[in-house]
Amino acid sequence: MSVSEATEVLYDKEISLVAHDGEKTGRLLAEFKGSDYTVRVTCGSLSSRHTAWNLFQALAQVREDLEQHGLKPAVEGACIDVYPSRMALEMGGGRRAYHWAGGGRPATVDIFDDVPPADHARLVSVNAQRIAHEQRQGSRNE
Repeated sequence: MSVSEATEVLYDKEISLVAHDGEKTGRLLAEFKGSDYTVRVTCGSLSSRHTAWNLFQALAQVREDLEQHGLKPAVEGACIDVYPSRMALEMGGGRRAYHWAGGGRPATVDIFDDVPPADHARLVSVNAQRIAHEQRQGSRNE
């Protein structure tokens, strides 16, 4: 087996999945193989697995599956004020993203960092996150 065929485990961790009626514990696995990233989240019998050219896109696809079950993973990459730059996607595989907190320059966060319960209001749908990003882009370009 050549190096490019080996699967590298990037993350294997327990995460909280937030629902309207409380939290559940799930497992997040993120892997890299060849030029593809795979993210899988499992919770009991529920499992979602997607592969994409970057981690952020794979996570977004998993999040869309989880949304159908009323669940949001409590990770930075699922927050309304977090979104990767094009360079972060292309050069870093989408592992890091900007956190647009407050006014000034954004901080950089790992998309799989845990979001504490006090910040769960930041967790949103994939669509709401995309719209917030587009609005930030629009306001910066004016």
